[in-house]
Amino acid sequence: MLLAVMVGMMALPRGGVVQNAAAQSVSQTIAFGSADDPREHIQRQWWRRDTYFHAMGGVSLIAAQWRGASSMALDMVTRPVTAHLQGTVRAGVLGEYGADLDEPYDLLRLVHFARYNPPRNHAVHVRAGLIDRMRLGIGHTVNFFKSSMAWDERTVGGEFIRQGRSLELAGFTDNVLFDGVVGGRVAVRPLSWSQALYTRTAQVGFNYVTDRSARPPDAPRLEAFNVDLQFDLFTSGGVFFAPYASYAWYPDFGDGIAFGADLYSDRFIDLLSFRFRLGMFYNSRRFIPGFVSAFYTVNNPYARIIQSGSSLDDLQPGDLAGVPLQKSNGANDLLTELKLVIFNGFEMWYYFRHHFGAQRLSEFHLRLFLRSSDKLRMEVGIDRNGLGGFFTIFNDMDDQSALVFGTDYQLAGPIYLYLRARYSFERIGDDDTAERYLVQRRFEPFTGVRFRF
Repeated sequence: MLLAVMVGMMALPRGGVVQNAAAQSVSQTIAFGSADDPREHIQRQWWRRDTYFHAMGGVSLIAAQWRGASSMALDMVTRPVTAHLQGTVRAGVLGEYGADLDEPYDLLRLVHFARYNPPRNHAVHVRAGLIDRMRLGIGHTVNFFKSSMAWDERTVGGEFIRQGRSLELAGFTDNVLFDGVVGGRVAVRPLSWSQALYTRTAQVGFNYVTDRSARPPDAPRLEAFNVDLQFDLFTSGGVFFAPYASYAWYPDFGDGIAFGADLYSDRFIDLLSFRFRLGMFYNSRRFIPGFVSAFYTVNNPYARIIQSGSSLDDLQPGDLAGVPLQKSNGANDLLTELKLVIFNGFEMWYYFRHHFGAQRLSEFHLRLFLRSSDKLRMEVGIDRNGLGGFFTIFNDMDDQSALVFGTDYQLAGPIYLYLRARYSFERIGDDDTAERYLVQRRFEPFTGVRFRF
């Protein structure tokens, strides 16, 4: 049904002059990191400068321990910067929750995001904050990467992109101290002056990512390289068909190729944007597509997730969740992805990569966001690795699952109900070869007031 609707869109009458690549890049929404994240678009109109202060209190359930909690947040909109700052302290019968205030870096963690507001129609994005939904190119090596999977150890990073007629530059780091994951992208349109659409929009991209974090002395540093090509083959009614191809490799591991196509519109009838993608991956041994993913900080060559119920005093190899990169057997993957955004109010982003192999390496992501004026704001984020076929996405959340759920609901006047649930991970220690993490679940219902000034 969905595919039929999109094919119908392709059949719309051709009208007007096809925009060139430069004009399109200026008017379109930038799709890099959190640039197009509707949760951070707290400025309703470009000319408004509303700032809100939130004071909240309630209870906090982390693992099996209840505590009281209080939290303060600031949504700030100024001419140069939009930002969200928030801090929470928790305490119970056993004392305060130590992770809230146990190191100087907790001051940086108050910054959920701070982003530069460029002049209108400037294709620039600069942001500091928690890294989320980061992707380089088509996502062959870096895909849905985030820096907050272990919430108490979340890091504040930065991201930047500048899109031009012939050149695109982008980069990110998951920590402003530059001691973690760092990546970048350079893309060129060598024939941007051409008249034909498919040559004018042809873009060749080079991506690089590395992990600079501490690791065992005998462990290789994770590095990945990626070259991709994409171009708009044809268009109709503001809808574009864009095939792509990509080659990626890890110098100390394996390599893979990918190809597919996007059916997309950045501004369809000025109401919404969408992107529908079908793709295939062909992987060698010791290669997993998008390995620098949402789970990377807790499941990488130097860190592993411990399965629930395992004995922490006598861990066996079978007690660790997931397939390490160095032990992946290769095989093929089929990708289906759909991203739909109704401007200023709704987002739905679905991603499923089905792995055709003996190992459970399928991957699923879902993002939902809804905002209805000042009355209701709701978000859902689900990340799952280690899946089998499509229907395994409906199985219970397991050790390779993460969830973020939040609602802000106006009860009366300035009084709001704030509800947060988060399935993430906590670090429980190290051994000689890797850091160890366990699933951590938290639930926090708050009530509070919101002031505008």
